[in-house]
Amino acid sequence: MRRSFHKFYDQELLSKALEKWVHIANNNDSSNSLQQTLYVINIIWVAFINDDYRLLNKYADRFISADSFPISTKLLRIYSALDFSYYATQQFDKSLRLQREYSIPLASYLEENTLIQQIKKRQGVYLYSLGKYEESKNIYEELYAQSDGEDFYLLTNLSNNYYKLGYSNKYISFQLRALEFEFKDYRNLLNVYRNLFLYYTANKDISSALQYIEKAKEVAVNNNDSTELALIDSYLGTFYWTQYRDHKKALENFDAAQQVLSPSDNYIKYIDLLGEKGDVYFRIDSLSKAREIFKSAKDLALSKSNTVDYLDALINLAAIELKQNNMQAAEEIFDEINLYPLDDVDFPLLTKFFTVRSQFLSLQNNNRAAINELAPVVDQVIDRAKNNTDSQEGFWSVEDEYLDAVELLVEMLISNQNTSEALTLLDKLKTINDAALYNSPLVKAAKLSEEDLAEEKRLNQRIQSLRKRYLNAQENDRFTIKQEIDRISALREQILSEVNLNKSTPLSPVWAIQRSIDEDELVLHFTEVGSTLYITCLTHNHIEITPFEFSGDTKEHFSKIADALASGNTDLQALHEIYEQLNLDDIPKQIQKISVIPDNFLYRIPLEVLPSHQPDSPFSFGSTRYLIEDYQFRYFTSLKEFESNRRSSFSGSNADFDFSGFGISDFSKFNGIDLPSLPYATIETQNIQTTLSTFEEENKDIFTGDQATKETFKSRVGNSRLVHVATHSEVSEQDPLFSTIYLTTRNPADTALQSDQALYAYELFDTPLNSEFIMLNSCSSGSGNYIQGSGIMGISRALRYAGAQSLALNLWAVNDKIASEFATDFYTSINKGNSKNKAIREAKLNQLKTGNANPHFWGAYTMIGNPAPITPKDNYHSLFLILLALGTVMTGFMAYSSGKEV
Repeated sequence: MRRSFHKFYDQELLSKALEKWVHIANNNDSSNSLQQTLYVINIIWVAFINDDYRLLNKYADRFISADSFPISTKLLRIYSALDFSYYATQQFDKSLRLQREYSIPLASYLEENTLIQQIKKRQGVYLYSLGKYEESKNIYEELYAQSDGEDFYLLTNLSNNYYKLGYSNKYISFQLRALEFEFKDYRNLLNVYRNLFLYYTANKDISSALQYIEKAKEVAVNNNDSTELALIDSYLGTFYWTQYRDHKKALENFDAAQQVLSPSDNYIKYIDLLGEKGDVYFRIDSLSKAREIFKSAKDLALSKSNTVDYLDALINLAAIELKQNNMQAAEEIFDEINLYPLDDVDFPLLTKFFTVRSQFLSLQNNNRAAINELAPVVDQVIDRAKNNTDSQEGFWSVEDEYLDAVELLVEMLISNQNTSEALTLLDKLKTINDAALYNSPLVKAAKLSEEDLAEEKRLNQRIQSLRKRYLNAQENDRFTIKQEIDRISALREQILSEVNLNKSTPLSPVWAIQRSIDEDELVLHFTEVGSTLYITCLTHNHIEITPFEFSGDTKEHFSKIADALASGNTDLQALHEIYEQLNLDDIPKQIQKISVIPDNFLYRIPLEVLPSHQPDSPFSFGSTRYLIEDYQFRYFTSLKEFESNRRSSFSGSNADFDFSGFGISDFSKFNGIDLPSLPYATIETQNIQTTLSTFEEENKDIFTGDQATKETFKSRVGNSRLVHVATHSEVSEQDPLFSTIYLTTRNPADTALQSDQALYAYELFDTPLNSEFIMLNSCSSGSGNYIQGSGIMGISRALRYAGAQSLALNLWAVNDKIASEFATDFYTSINKGNSKNKAIREAKLNQLKTGNANPHFWGAYTMIGNPAPITPKDNYHSLFLILLALGTVMTGFMAYSSGKEV
């Protein structure tokens, strides 16, 4: 029974009355009579009190359609009960319809203004739950404007919508405004500090993040709240471990939290803390400490009769025994685990259980059984990740349990000589983020109705529940569950496919891809999984996967080399070390073309800038030979994208315009953001228009200065083969959908965005692109002067999803003049009918030979996606040479014939 209704109602009497009312309601034909309606109302109200939403929903439509109950506040209360029932059962679309068509009109008629505000607050929540952040924002903005500005609930929900829409400046502004409140409950202030800590952590501003978490500590201390203080220490422990793998600081904070928390008063928080602490010890190989902690967790869970936590501790203890090769001890633990059902164990822990058990089989030299055990689990992990709409938009939120499972399966496949299967699995990890992008609430909300959004959400939750059942099921039951998963998945995919959201197609067999690879071509596929970088070399007749230890220290080393390259302090000897570490000296002699599928740090260090021989010094730029001088490079985000973009010949386009260029040099009038001028941007755009002489004049337009508006960009980008953007653009590393292009606006009242001139990537989804190529010149990152690998992958996926076939951008900040010269060189080559990858190579080689040879200046640009030419090949020169040769032959033949006649 909900709330305090037990004070007023006797449960036994309610049950008897409910049974009687249901019988009467089901056996009375006069469904529209007031008496019948009263019976239905009683059923609805008692079902609401008992939280019996199934019964309540059964009679909801009947009550609404009857429309015979008198207009009154009592009717509003019934509507409120129906509203809550719909919400509790994830029927947000029905809640919204009820509010719009019944609750709000009735409350307005009754002049219940306070109730109207309450209903609209709930309406904002429902829209937010469906991913309709823009609509939710509009409601909260309206309510906030009507308030005195001191409503913490409104401010919090409004700022959450700003965050989800990428309006980071407004989000921060509202969070800082909240700090000015006089909080009656200090825990609200702690929540604000927590939000600021999370925001600055995500944006790599660690100094600001730690500043706010320290302020949260002060609040907890001042209010003598030891529990909150312990939670903050626990939070810091997680922060230092996940962000830096700093086990010393992590354990220091975990210890501080453990000293304060009471296992009897704070059991859930305490047992979770033990799990995190034990996992850190396990991963740094301090196994005796880890065993001690998990034994303590096991005893505590047993004392609380908590089976799930008990199993959690057992699974971790089994992993410790296996790491020490104590097979007998591990087997005994597995025997104990088998005594318990795993129905209530969550998906990550289930994944860990099957991973540890598969490792046990593998250590018994039974790799085939281990693979058969783990492969279907990893399939479910990947499918779950692809369809996880609760993950960060556009990115797969990777849990350690999932990485451990994937890494073990890859290792076993390689060990069993199943390299093709291993490569297919590694590439699936790259395409997870594609699916995560398509499943982003922002994307779906722009395409689907509220009814479809709600139904898709319910179907997805049902699928996730079935995946967990699948892992728990016996082998003979899995087939039936898999059929049900496939059936519900088909229903969900039907909803998505109707608006072209389901774009995934399976990867062809690796052998089929190999048949399409030229004899002089090499595919280098890099995938980082945990602390291992898998390097796959794929040719037309060979496949080899090499694991490369990619520890925290190695990652830090790569990061410093990339930072130096981006800042202009290039160290050639360090770059050559990477060349050697990646075994690039072993490239077969016949190779002339290299297709690269990078991962993480290798997006920041293009392979073509690596010296192929030992440099004379770290700064001998002019005398060093680089890989770009020996090979043609192409870049793709996955093997699937490589397979889909094999075409390298000109095929034309149906776009109305050949070229649309946008250039802005002066940003002094831009509001809310400080952007440096780009003096050469306008000149660059004009030069490119002239350079592209193969295009008809009427089919190429440029928009500079005040003409380069958001409105014009959106109207032209959907119908232009080639789009060049010489203005500031910012790649979001948090979420590719928040990547922005800065343009002017025709509408001075356009204040919906944090800057009136910021065009977000997700705004392009309702304007399908028809572009063969987009070049973003003068790109930058919100977190520094270079773009992280996640940002490069993200913006490429976002624009590709919107309809662009390929994208070029600079990986780090470059001089405006050099950027302009590079773009002109690139389009000069494009105008000759060269492929995009050849054009970008020629532009780089020209900069290398005629400008500054430091790779910082010529290596910044990368092109990802379809390499096909944009213009037909210029064959006039070749035709002239052929005709000249034929003429010479004919002249010689005629002279020879004349000589014979004489």
